[in-house]
Parts: sequence; C-alpha cells; structure tokens
Amino acid sequence: MTQPALAYRWSQSEFVRAWEARAFDHRVELVEGEIWPVVIGSWHGDTVGQVLALLPRTGVRVTTATLPTGGSLPDPDCWVRRADAEPVGTIGSRLSVWGPSDVLLVVEVADETTIQDLNVKARLYGQAGYAVYWVITQEAIYEHTGPIATGYRTRVEYLHGERISVPYAGVELAVDDLIASDAV
Repeated sequence: MTQPALAYRWSQSEFVRAWEARAFDHRVELVEGEIWPVVIGSWHGDTVGQVLALLPRTGVRVTTATLPTGGSLPDPDCWVRRADAEPVGTIGSRLSVWGPSDVLLVVEVADETTIQDLNVKARLYGQAGYAVYWVITQEAIYEHTGPIATGYRTRVEYLHGERISVPYAGVELAVDDLIASDAV
C-alpha cells in the first residue's frame, strides 16, 4: 500500500528567502503556497508590450513588479498604482506591499493560464480589494470589478471590435489594440 504524497505549501518568507538566494533557475511566482512557473511565449510577450504601450500614465505608475497579495506573491503581467502611493510595508529586501486603494488595475495576459487567471487569481485579487482586474486572452478581455471576499462581483467579456473602459483614466481603449494578433 502506498502513502499519498503530502503537498508542501511555501510561506511568503520561505519563498522570498529562496528567491533572494537565487534558488530558482527560471521565473516563478507564489500562489496560495504553490510555486507556479511563469512562461512567456511570443503572443503573450507581444500582448504585454501592447498593453504597456497603451495604458494611460497620467498620475499613475504602470509596473511589472511582483504584487504581494494576501499570502501570495503573484507576478501580474502589469499593474497600475497611484503615482503618489507609498508602500504600506515590505517583504524581504526588495518587495513593496501596496494598499488596495492604491492599486487601480491588475492585468494578466493568459495564453496557457486562462483557467488559473479567471479563477484562482481573480479570487486572490478580489480578496485583496483591487478595484479592476483584466484577463486578456487571444479571443477577449475579461474585466472583473466589484471586489468581494470570494473574488469579484462582476465579470464582463469584451470581444474584438469592442472598446473597454480604463476607469482610473476616464478613457476607453479598443480591444483590438490591446490584444496582439497571432504571431505567425
């Protein structure tokens, strides 16, 4: 009779110590105690580049830094915070923690991670109180708003040919401009 293997759950401090010691040989993130690999293919990278180029920057900072969230350390593809925001804490020697009212938009580009981004990460970011969360796929942008303890109250799908609002800037952007065309 075989014993089932016990899954090990990493704490933030364990993960940060390993990360600062350069124990990982590739990019990873900590999500609910699990270490997830971060893989960026051509379409993903192109889409992140387009999003970074198009997001309005007046009065805000657009970043690709790790965003400590609850007990997790996810690496959103980009996120936006108020330019005058001050960190509410630190983790390790290089990670700042931000208040939920200072985080205006979180963006995940989902190629192979759509299910995780629409479910696990939506729950993480909603629980943290981040006002708006986008999941960008090749087919659509899923906008999550109304953060609650279980994730978000509302999810709206924006398709090619439509426009999506950027609430912190009071503007709309074309979905087609944000989603990179498939690399050939």
